[in-house]
Amino acid sequence: MESVLCFHCGGDVPTDQQWCGYCAAPVVAVGPPAPAAPLPGPAPTRTSGSSSVRPPRAAPIIATAAVLILVAAVVALGVARFAGDSPESVAGDYLDALADGDAGAALDLVAGAGTFRDAQRYPLLTGAALAEDRYRPRDAHVGDATESDLMTGGKAWQIPVTYRAADRTVSQDLTVVDATEGYRLQSPLVLLGVDGERGRAVTVNGVALGSRDAYVFPGAYEVVATGNRLLAESRVTAVPQRAQVPVTGQTVYLAGARFDLPRLAAGAQEDIQGQVRTALDRCAGSALAQPAGCPFGLNIPGTGATVRWTITGYPAVSVRSDSTFWFNSSSVQLADDGAGKVHWSVGYTDYRGTAKSESGDSAFRINGSAQATPNGIQISLV
Repeated sequence: MESVLCFHCGGDVPTDQQWCGYCAAPVVAVGPPAPAAPLPGPAPTRTSGSSSVRPPRAAPIIATAAVLILVAAVVALGVARFAGDSPESVAGDYLDALADGDAGAALDLVAGAGTFRDAQRYPLLTGAALAEDRYRPRDAHVGDATESDLMTGGKAWQIPVTYRAADRTVSQDLTVVDATEGYRLQSPLVLLGVDGERGRAVTVNGVALGSRDAYVFPGAYEVVATGNRLLAESRVTAVPQRAQVPVTGQTVYLAGARFDLPRLAAGAQEDIQGQVRTALDRCAGSALAQPAGCPFGLNIPGTGATVRWTITGYPAVSVRSDSTFWFNSSSVQLADDGAGKVHWSVGYTDYRGTAKSESGDSAFRINGSAQATPNGIQISLV
């Protein structure tokens, strides 16, 4: 007669039930064990008036039970996996994949992921951007899903999650939809924006940033503006933050990486000062009343002017990296201490045709910029 046993706890279960009432594990229906086959060995011995037969061993019955227990465990595991296919489990699997540095597995859980698999267009949605543990989300906690109706039909679930990124706790809502391939995350990415790089090449988690805005996975972002001959390296760490689109009120997650005012690279101050002095000497070598690209000049009331310039005071030149006008430019604005002075003497013909000569001293100020180029720093005076 067929019996129903719970191979998890051994409890008796009625034949019309599929789950154990003691431990809630699935049960497996089995029939009575088959008779044990005779064991090899000496033939039975007979004695007068009685007979003695060696009893069969119980090993085959024990082996059968072990196999059935294994089958029950496999069935229970399959049921558990099916039950775990929920909006919350998809959110948890997504964060687990990121914590493992597996960008491919994370993208597999994103609706429309094919759009983001172009590594050239989305270089930060790759395993390279998750290469180090400190970039990945950790200690994730997944909350309970809240169901809602989509305007296009179907269901969506909002799932609150928290995780640690860098030294901060980040709260983020993930949206799950029921796609044709199963539960998938809708728009779970973060938009990273970089500001203040000032023409320097930028890397994020060691990966070159193609543009100033890029999609990234939830986590921490070490953003580096690589130093050049003019400006020193700058670093900033960003994590996702909740924001609302002003017009639609839609909630989005942004990571703003804004660099502080940059420092000059080593030797840049001396290089700029030397180039300015060279430029001033070149200006002084001109015989024109208004030498091009020079901070000094004369307005002559006549024609045929010939000027002799002599610089009597060279200014100390500095850089105004705090100028808001230059903040997003690859150039920096030049400034001075006001000590620039020049002596001039000029000969010319006035409007009456009379030859005249004059001389004097004038102060001048430095206005211009300095910019990093592949060949070094280039200054421009205006």
